[in-house]
Amino acid sequence: MAPVIRRNRLFWGIFRPLISHNNIGFQKTRWCQNSLLIRESHRTMENMRISRHCSTTRSVLASLAGACLAGCASSVDVSSDFPPPLVEPLPVRVGLLYDEQLVRYEYFEEIPQQSSWTIFLGDANQDLLDGLFSTMFLEAYPVESIPLTSTDLFRLDGVLQPELEKFEFEVPLGGNDEFVEVWMQYRLKLYEPDGDLVTDWPVSGYGKAELGNKEAALNRATVVAMREVGAAISTRFAEVPQVEYWLQERRNDTALSAEAPITN
Repeated sequence: MAPVIRRNRLFWGIFRPLISHNNIGFQKTRWCQNSLLIRESHRTMENMRISRHCSTTRSVLASLAGACLAGCASSVDVSSDFPPPLVEPLPVRVGLLYDEQLVRYEYFEEIPQQSSWTIFLGDANQDLLDGLFSTMFLEAYPVESIPLTSTDLFRLDGVLQPELEKFEFEVPLGGNDEFVEVWMQYRLKLYEPDGDLVTDWPVSGYGKAELGNKEAALNRATVVAMREVGAAISTRFAEVPQVEYWLQERRNDTALSAEAPITN
């Protein structure tokens, strides 16, 4: 019986290394699988961290962009002295009708992805026109409406109603541009005392100023444009055909009144 036992031991001794070798291979396979799982887990976690980082970065950039747009808002309250024109006054007396839009004129423009601008022109409008008309005519003072009231009907020859119809500007954002530019168009309406329209005359002005501080340059360019408008009104208004005819009628009326005999 002993040899049988030895053969069994021999059989075990022969196949044991093979069985042990198979166990090692199995363990290596398990180790490789675990390593792959761990590596994949690390990769997934890294992707999640990157995704969170990108999301945070986008949020920060969006906030910065919003803050930049809010911080890039510019406001200009146009102001200046407007010298009176050196002209002989026209021989008429006029009422001045300024509406709310003119004396509280506010221009707003938002330039996408750049900045927004708010430009206040109301006070400058009134300063320009008051000084202009008080020099151009024998008398000029504000009225509330047309037709004129009985109080003003026989004191005034007509009523002027100015309007600021268009305002445009260009502020360079870079490159070789070195000037801020402004274009403006007013309309000057002249009425008879009873409310009949005599003329509706457009008059334009252009101004530019060398770029430095953008707000200050825009103010200077606007003032140049307004002064050009004032110069055009003071020198060309009487040459408008309807106005020329209206003025001649007033001169004729004045002459007839002077020639009329005085009766007691």
